[in-house]
Amino acid sequence: MSRYFMYGTTLGGIEQLMMLAPNFPQRRSGIVINNHFNCKGGIKSCNGCLSTAKTRGNPNDCFCFKEKLKADEIEYTDLIRDCFGRIKNYALKNRLKLLSSKFTGELFLDYNHKERFHHVNHKQDIEVWERTPTYLAVIFLLTADEVLWNISEHAVCLNGFDFTQIHLRQISTAGYALYQTAKTIWSGKEYIRISEIADKELIDDYAFKIIINASLIAKYGADVFSIEK
Repeated sequence: MSRYFMYGTTLGGIEQLMMLAPNFPQRRSGIVINNHFNCKGGIKSCNGCLSTAKTRGNPNDCFCFKEKLKADEIEYTDLIRDCFGRIKNYALKNRLKLLSSKFTGELFLDYNHKERFHHVNHKQDIEVWERTPTYLAVIFLLTADEVLWNISEHAVCLNGFDFTQIHLRQISTAGYALYQTAKTIWSGKEYIRISEIADKELIDDYAFKIIINASLIAKYGADVFSIEK
């Protein structure tokens, strides 16, 4: 049974349009993003680390990768290129290039975002490096927007999230995009696409920064927080 009351009538299209979040067009085509958030691989582990690396759930948790981060041999731009380099979307590439050029060593949006993020881990008495990359990425997204966090905090569990308990009220377009990205990362299902994220009219620069940084966290884990340049 359709969830639309006007399905099959001349008002069906209008009803579907009204069900969308503000400023988000109906989807027809685009590049699915969940494969890029949940993909395995990335910067390759060296042969000496393949048998000795302890992953903590992160397939990119290579000893040499950590050492290179500590030695400032891996930069933010390197991770962006590794994570998104295969995507053939020029609008996205231009936005990524601009984002990389403005990176100053801070993944968080602001001080309040950082405080909310670390408060979750402190409250649960779990260190960030003990978290799975996907869990960290979802928390990073949900805590970026104060309104989104206020309606999401009760749905956060020790080892997961109950998105059915999150009821979107008075949320901005940016907050909605962060919410959809969080669902995509956690579930592996398609809720937002690269073509939507690349669109400046849909995703502002602040939300874009958080979505891209969340994708790096989902792929590389807590080690991304040590990136300084």
